[in-house]
Amino acid sequence: MTPEASPVRWRASIGLTVGGGRAVSSIVESDHGSEGSAREWIERKLPRTRFPAWIPAARRADGVELFGRVARGRVATDRLVPVWEGEATPVWHADRAGDRVEWRRCGVEDR
Repeated sequence: MTPEASPVRWRASIGLTVGGGRAVSSIVESDHGSEGSAREWIERKLPRTRFPAWIPAARRADGVELFGRVARGRVATDRLVPVWEGEATPVWHADRAGDRVEWRRCGVEDR
């Protein structure tokens, strides 16, 4: 059986990291038909995103940060529950800078 997958998509996600390390949790994700559309979504959403209620204000001083990410991949539909499969391509990371977003291109990440 050959795996079935959706057309190429760009997944925009907003997540949490602690102390500049790897992502701890994803807060929200959105799939897009183009890289530009995914980046625009991050630019609209990330500056207004609030910390989840389960992170107390005192913990935010410990280096908990919100960030955005755009990665290319497909949704594998040949499983009971469809699964996102990122491609081995560089990703975009976005950091909040006041009411705007600063982008940086990063290498291929472990999936």
